[in-house]
Amino acid sequence: MQFQTLSYSQNDGILHVKLNRPEKRNAINFQMFSDIEQCFFNVAAQPDVKVVLLSGEGKGFSAGTDLIGISKVDGPDVRRYARQAQKAYNEIECLEKVVIALIHGFCFGIGLEMALACDLRICSEDTLFNLPEVKVGLVPDGGASQRLPRIVGLGRAKELILTGDTIDAATAERWGMVNKVVKLQDLESAGIARAKEISNNGTTATGLAKRNIDLSFSQSIYDGLEGAATAQCLAFSDGGFRKRVEQRFSDAVKDKKA
Repeated sequence: MQFQTLSYSQNDGILHVKLNRPEKRNAINFQMFSDIEQCFFNVAAQPDVKVVLLSGEGKGFSAGTDLIGISKVDGPDVRRYARQAQKAYNEIECLEKVVIALIHGFCFGIGLEMALACDLRICSEDTLFNLPEVKVGLVPDGGASQRLPRIVGLGRAKELILTGDTIDAATAERWGMVNKVVKLQDLESAGIARAKEISNNGTTATGLAKRNIDLSFSQSIYDGLEGAATAQCLAFSDGGFRKRVEQRFSDAVKDKKA
């Protein structure tokens, strides 16, 4: 894979994707949307990738929209810009592998909407978050209006979106917007540790469990339960399940003899 706005590395089943426009504070333009969409589309078909880490090069995760690029967009192109962002972030959310955002410095606007499409979010103590669109007379169009209420609740989501205020890492953790706050120097190691923990589980099972959780938000509880049962059939049929059960029995016998 080769991308203009992303860099990546892979080790032990973990793919680390980085937004790579540090000279622009990782401001997001059309090209980055295209690269994100293609990258995650490709990852879906790579069995050697079990977990994805998503972070930003330079001083922060992302400063949001590339205002120079968006200033050249006319009315009809606004819809295309929004749909391109939505398609890219949907690829992240729909990937049947766990995606962990590692966030530092700043995570603003459309950059925060990208992080919200990830499954887990770990940030450094210095991180600031905002959705400033209303302050310039716009609305979040990359998924925040849909994903943020599901993560933090309706009241908190409205507070952040309707005020355009900035919150710090401690507040984001208290609200449940991030799963963990660590020191900046520990951010990558914390992400790798969590990725390794998840990658030790059944890849098919974690992927199916992720999709069942996401899809259940738009379904009745009964439809969600039916989806869980269907996912369980697929997980049960995966060869890795039986191997894991046999290993657990073997370990239990060894422990009993000891």
